[in-house]
Amino acid sequence: MVDIGTLDDASPDEEEQFFAAFEMMISNDDGGEAARHLREGRAIYIADPRYPGRAVREHPDGKRELMRLDMACGQLVVERSI
Repeated sequence: MVDIGTLDDASPDEEEQFFAAFEMMISNDDGGEAARHLREGRAIYIADPRYPGRAVREHPDGKRELMRLDMACGQLVVERSI
C-alpha cells in the first residue's frame, strides 16, 4: 500500500518511487477493493468517460450520482442522480 501522506516531506526521488508504485497498483487493479467497499456498505468514487471532469459516486444499492468539485468550498458536491 502507498501512503499519500508521505508526499508532503518526500524528496524528488521518494516522490518518483511513490508514483511508480502507485501507477503499478492502478494498472494491476482488478476491482476487488472497490467491490469490498461496496459489500461493506461504503460508496465508491469512479471516473466515467461519459462525464469528463466529473466523478461518479456509486452506492452499495446501485444508486449513482454525478459529482463535481465546488471550487468555493473545495468539496465534491452532488450535481445530479444518474
